[in-house]
Amino acid sequence: MANLDFYFSPGACSLATHIALEETGAAFNPKPTYTRKGQTRTPEYLAMNPKGKVPVLVIDGKVLTENTAILTYLNRTHSNAKLLPAGDVLKEAEALAFVAWCASGVHPVLGRFFGPQNFTDLPDSADNVKALATKANAANFAIIEKALSHGKDWLFGDWSVADGYIFVFFNWATKLGLDVSAFPNYAKHFERMQKRPAVQRALAREAEALAAMDKAA
Repeated sequence: MANLDFYFSPGACSLATHIALEETGAAFNPKPTYTRKGQTRTPEYLAMNPKGKVPVLVIDGKVLTENTAILTYLNRTHSNAKLLPAGDVLKEAEALAFVAWCASGVHPVLGRFFGPQNFTDLPDSADNVKALATKANAANFAIIEKALSHGKDWLFGDWSVADGYIFVFFNWATKLGLDVSAFPNYAKHFERMQKRPAVQRALAREAEALAAMDKAA
């Protein structure tokens, strides 16, 4: 089996990969790397990943970045975990399209809440950035809400990494205090996700890492 080093920041989008790793049952070496402490901007980290982001999965010394790519790799190397729909090439592609949209469409909108100053240089404009992000996020969440309609437990029939990815965003929304009352299907999905052992293990590890960071501060 490959040696896996997993670089993540507690609570960040790397949680999507963290959950997937736990779903596979693969052994990996967790490498907490705290974005809020600038640890993804150090010379050492940038030498590994010039993008200065998480997640990073180092596979036998070879660096792989971006959730979409890492999740695809894990699906290919751990087919028994069924991280993406199996046996239907089109459905697998549809799930990957959803994962890609999570990375390119949903995440950037929510990212405006965490750093509104990065999106404008006008004075006293942070609230406007957040207001526009609130509207755009509601539109994205409406798409997810519709995808979970008609009593569906998971986005593509069986559980997939797309479900793990959208879990991250609902988690962010609750922590940000956003109004999610218009998305009951999504809320129930979040509750189901919290009951999965793989999710519980990933969250527990991230909470432990965050506590260790705060203690060291």
